[in-house]
Amino acid sequence: MIAPKPFLKGVSHFVLLGVLFLGSGFAVDADLSASQGNSVVRGTLVCIGKESKEVPCIGKGSAWALKAANGQIYLLKSDKLAETLIEEKRLRSKDFQLTLRKSGDSDSHEIVKSQFFRDGKLYDFYYFCDVCNITIHTSGLCMCCRQETEYHEKLAE
Repeated sequence: MIAPKPFLKGVSHFVLLGVLFLGSGFAVDADLSASQGNSVVRGTLVCIGKESKEVPCIGKGSAWALKAANGQIYLLKSDKLAETLIEEKRLRSKDFQLTLRKSGDSDSHEIVKSQFFRDGKLYDFYYFCDVCNITIHTSGLCMCCRQETEYHEKLAE
């Protein structure tokens, strides 16, 4: 019997490890909303005051929420993803579609995925670092090389 060449043996282990890695739950799930009990909600960003009612968005003291077409309010967890929706000037006054997950025991929702509508079409947006070839979903510096990332948007698939 001929012994396998070390290179081929290493390749087969690499393939096996890859299959195990993908099957272990580390692979990205294409349908986040179905797999994790998330809600996909279309609406506009609004400010919510202390009484959990919509208020004008001026200054501090109010939280951000997504107001659905049926009037339901989804309070957003204050984090970097929510800040990006608020601070990104190219996204203001947009009709959003957010995939939301209930944030623990609180009334707020964590943003899992954010998209927006323009001219009736759904768009994804992201920030890209040309140096590191990294895509992130919040504005700011690249987490790898600390260079400024560039805003991009594309039609959702």
